[in-house]
Amino acid sequence: MTRSPAHPRVAVIGGGIAGVSAAWSLDRSGFPVQVFERGPALGGNAKTFRWSVDSGEVESPLLVIAWPEIYYHSYHRLLDALDVDSTSMPIAYFVQHPHGTFCQDGRLDLYPGLERDFRRWRRLIRVTKRIDDFFLGHDRQASLYHLSYWNPLNLIPLHALARAFGISARFWDEIFVPVHCASFITTKMKDLPAVVGPLVESVVSLERPCRMRTWVGPPRQVFDRMTESFENHVHTDCEITTVRPHGTGYQIKSADGGVFEVDQVVFACQAPSILGMLEQPSRLERALLGRVRYVDDDDPTFSRFVVHSDTSILPDAQRERILSDFNTYTEVDADGDLECTFVVSARNPGLEGLGRPMLVTFGSKKPIGKVEAEIALPNPTQAVSLSNLVRMMGMRFVQGRRGIHYCGSTTTPEGAHDIAFLSGLVAARSVGAAYPFALDDSPAVADYRRMQRIMLGKVLPDGPPGG
Repeated sequence: MTRSPAHPRVAVIGGGIAGVSAAWSLDRSGFPVQVFERGPALGGNAKTFRWSVDSGEVESPLLVIAWPEIYYHSYHRLLDALDVDSTSMPIAYFVQHPHGTFCQDGRLDLYPGLERDFRRWRRLIRVTKRIDDFFLGHDRQASLYHLSYWNPLNLIPLHALARAFGISARFWDEIFVPVHCASFITTKMKDLPAVVGPLVESVVSLERPCRMRTWVGPPRQVFDRMTESFENHVHTDCEITTVRPHGTGYQIKSADGGVFEVDQVVFACQAPSILGMLEQPSRLERALLGRVRYVDDDDPTFSRFVVHSDTSILPDAQRERILSDFNTYTEVDADGDLECTFVVSARNPGLEGLGRPMLVTFGSKKPIGKVEAEIALPNPTQAVSLSNLVRMMGMRFVQGRRGIHYCGSTTTPEGAHDIAFLSGLVAARSVGAAYPFALDDSPAVADYRRMQRIMLGKVLPDGPPGG
């Protein structure tokens, strides 16, 4: 792409999927970009890990293992554009309590006495879906980006509604939370708005396994291919300390003494980091960014994890079954404390039959041998709550002001890969980049316009496809 001198120089701070997608879209439209990531590699939560196996080495996803195909319209377009293959993958959850197990494998091995709770749960989902559909009107296409301000379910916690439907606290604590903690990367879900109930159930049903998609090969390949044309402008292990107004643009300083001058900035990192860097934030920026609550603020369960192959942490009687058939094993002790293990190698088409179990354990309560790595990873996902939703919607009033743009965790209520990717495209559009795919009547374009309404409060006029 030939870059026009009229295109402003843009710094993207944050190297997860949101930041890299913004940089990728800007680069395709001819904008000179610099990407700054304080960690050793791009990828954010979509990390790749290298394992030693009998045949040598193999790379696997680490935290983001699979995604719901029916909602990831934009991410699938990206994979097609990058020529990255994906494949179907069954997902199932196994929950262990001191007094029993719940095996989400289609056999409905329910705890005694919870059958009535499941019937009430189904009724709750039917009722909330009818309410959601009413406020959506004719726009009922499967989408993560449906949002009606007038829906009263935005204001009612799903937990409170479940209790109003007669669903027991035991069902919530022993079924809903242990299953969905892997989806929301938290055990604190009582503020989850009821409006997302049907969406959550459609992605991960509590009563049956689901099918998702995963990469053929490591997720790292996505970031490598996105940054091929500007790889010399990607700075890893580079912590930005200062973003200072300078002339008509900004001067950016890094912890290692580097100084960069740019015209506009895209922030794709957490709110506290932004306020620490931004030398002259406005009052509204301080108000919006200073009060964002992240998952780790209330629940540190998923902020540290252990990568290992120690299968002794799994129950003896069910060990082989879990390793072959279940992607997530959650154990809740007598005090209600939770330990969650991702069985990365289970049912993953690229990792089966390699002779080595691949496990990632959060909130470890038991000693683990054969440790590959112990990693502290502050969770960049906003807590899903009404207060964060209000602040997220308020970000439109600072988006693009003074050449500062936002994407990722400050602008989205959840850190799903498609959501983060699309937020990067919208931030790039706010700078001036064209939509990087064909502008047609596909679900992906509809989602792109819905995300513009969420992040910008409007849909910008469409430009020609990027190329």
